[in-house]
Amino acid sequence: MPIRPLPWLLLSAALASSTAATAQNGERRGPQRGAPAALAQFTHRTASFKSEAVGKDVPYAIYLPKDYDAEAQKDTKWPLVVWLHGMWEDHDRFHTRGGAPVLDQAVTDRLLPPCVFVLANGGRTSMYIDAGPGKNYQQLVQVDLLAHLAKTYRISDDRNQRALMGISMGGMAALRIGFTHPELFGTVAVHSSAVFPTNPKDLPPSLVQRASQFGLDEVFGNPIDETLWRATNPLGLAEALEPKTLQGLRLYFDAGTEDRYQFGRTNELLHQTLDKKKVPHTFELVQGGGHAWGSGFRESSLRQSLEFVGEAFALAAARGAALEGLLDGAGKEAKGAKDEKAGKGDSGKPEPGKSPGADGRSPGADGRSPGADGKGPGPTKG
Repeated sequence: MPIRPLPWLLLSAALASSTAATAQNGERRGPQRGAPAALAQFTHRTASFKSEAVGKDVPYAIYLPKDYDAEAQKDTKWPLVVWLHGMWEDHDRFHTRGGAPVLDQAVTDRLLPPCVFVLANGGRTSMYIDAGPGKNYQQLVQVDLLAHLAKTYRISDDRNQRALMGISMGGMAALRIGFTHPELFGTVAVHSSAVFPTNPKDLPPSLVQRASQFGLDEVFGNPIDETLWRATNPLGLAEALEPKTLQGLRLYFDAGTEDRYQFGRTNELLHQTLDKKKVPHTFELVQGGGHAWGSGFRESSLRQSLEFVGEAFALAAARGAALEGLLDGAGKEAKGAKDEKAGKGDSGKPEPGKSPGADGRSPGADGRSPGADGKGPGPTKG
């Protein structure tokens, strides 16, 4: 699939600044710092759950459809989207940095159906990697969080009605989970993903100089554990994967040409690798685009990725409806064939003037009893 440069010009910017995380037990409602105006399509809440993977209570935020609690929706199972934040961020970042209005408008414009949209909290520099007891952040997302959501909310258990999204560090994790556990989510859509060269010796000097600040030393070791590096890096995973294992995964990713960490370059390498393996995907190279939230991506790329997710959900719903219709039609056809064989009309009763064998022939009226020619049911044996 060719690269399709986007027509708009975006400004390069620095990595999103640090946001203090506030973990609270239970659910709370009310205004948040920098919170957007009231949303038309969603109710925003925060809550927490116990994670065995990291050994503590972990907060998260959630957008529920406005009519989630309505009596008419009591049996509805909603599509699920999980958003993974970037480095030095938390579960509030999407809500306070401008993502909420874009999400709300996407539903208003019918680009995305009403859904349960969850903002995970993966720690400030974890890279969402399983790094040992108390630090298994990938398990936090793909096991503990999903189990909590399934138990707590009415969400679809259909993989094709579930999407994983993310930005920067979270984009890296979403790609990794999509490549290694494609049975969990039918769609992955990410931005400015932290895709690194497969050989850590090829890291840009700007990243090498700030490795400790980024938490790379703590996660990957110093010197870097190259086996762990390749096993958790989307580019290394893509080079090793067998395309058939992705099970029809729908994949979208974008990055800017002016990304200060050169993720535009490495995301392009990921695109080329997937192309060689004939893995269907959509890649957008944002001309002039910087990194993550600072690049202005929410006005364009975020809306585009939400539409990509919406198309996947719509396709899954259409397939489900078609399958249901097919099964229903097959059931009616089978019943009609059974009734016809029994000589019954629509009422299920024998047609007037007819009884089984009323065509002048009773079973065996041709002089042969059932089974006499060796073809029909023979005598039963005692």
